[in-house]
Amino acid sequence: MTVELSSEDVVRQFYEGWNRGDLDFAALVAEDIVNHQPEADPERGRRQFADAIRGVMSAVPDSRWTISDVLVDGDRVAIRITWSGTYGAPQFRGLAIDAPGRFSAEHIHIYRVRDGKLAEHWVVRDDVTMLRQLGALTS
Repeated sequence: MTVELSSEDVVRQFYEGWNRGDLDFAALVAEDIVNHQPEADPERGRRQFADAIRGVMSAVPDSRWTISDVLVDGDRVAIRITWSGTYGAPQFRGLAIDAPGRFSAEHIHIYRVRDGKLAEHWVVRDDVTMLRQLGALTS
């Protein structure tokens, strides 16, 4: 007997898996997920979504996501979350990062959940705070 997770539980399990470094994309992400990012056209597909997340995991292997608020409205789940870790890649959003550095920045993520899986994702990030903490922006 399979128990279907609530929409909130699906989102929480996604971040718990990320925090462990062990995401089960097949179990949590719909094959046809649509990923909306502020600076790009939407990407479609689980493989593309997983590749994007794995890229972030590679740049910040000690990523820690701490959920502050969760709001659920039908098939939508909105979370206010703090992302922290040590950024080790040589650039972020096109700006050079001189050395690995610690950061902590808030995000708002909204998910549409369908049939117990993430089907759509939108994000609003505080990249300016992160870039300042990493020394890429001085003002």
